[in-house]
Amino acid sequence: MDAYELSNDDYVRVQRATMRSLHDCMDAFGLDFRGPEVSASKYPKNATMLGWLGSNDVDRYGYRGPAGFAEEMAAAARRESRPIVIPESQLPVFEGSVTTYNGKVVPKGGCDEETRRKLNGGEISVQVDKTDPAVSPERGIQALRQQEGDRARSDPRFLSTVRSWSACMRKRGFQYRNPDESMSDPRWTPEEQTAGSPPSQREIATAAADRDCRDEVNFSGILRLLVAHYEDEVIHAQSRRIHEIAELLKTRARNASKILRARRRQ
Repeated sequence: MDAYELSNDDYVRVQRATMRSLHDCMDAFGLDFRGPEVSASKYPKNATMLGWLGSNDVDRYGYRGPAGFAEEMAAAARRESRPIVIPESQLPVFEGSVTTYNGKVVPKGGCDEETRRKLNGGEISVQVDKTDPAVSPERGIQALRQQEGDRARSDPRFLSTVRSWSACMRKRGFQYRNPDESMSDPRWTPEEQTAGSPPSQREIATAAADRDCRDEVNFSGILRLLVAHYEDEVIHAQSRRIHEIAELLKTRARNASKILRARRRQ
């Protein structure tokens, strides 16, 4: 499915244009919207989906990674999209729950929907998931990838790999049924950590063994092959829809460039 997505640079461009358009729209109503800074994330976009620990530097940081690691990994997985915090007083204009504000007409769906229309080139009727109409077309490829990733993780071949991983960990003195269990051990979850405290030697040892066992059983490699297999199936089954989404992503990238160029000329 990578072939149907934008490049990392284009995703960054779209997110920067999103923040710029939201700011300009909210500013027109006298509201000081401050979105997050958008920069290219430091980590591979598929690392989370494939369970790859190569970026964590586990021998030093355990599972938590260096400062800002979790946020950067999440941004990469979300294609550079970062969380937006909207003050409650600004929500009516952002969401469009009011028709006017400060004497001005609020766009349909608020500044959020207005920004989407600018990037999408108008209203888009592509339906990604019939069972979940809330999945927006521009997130369609990601939604389909998530579905196929879930199928891959339920595949008997992957479950066999997980059992091999667990056996490898037992040989090293660690009792876990799967990597999710080791990563979410309560002893090193955020609730048990003191802000700024370094990881314990136990966490580092567990994470290092986890990484080595994943490499030994080819955890990410097998998962990648299975994900690709299931993605091929959905590409053949939903070819038209996927091509429509891919074209929409290209449109968003082009419109993002226009928004940013127009802003620079002001």
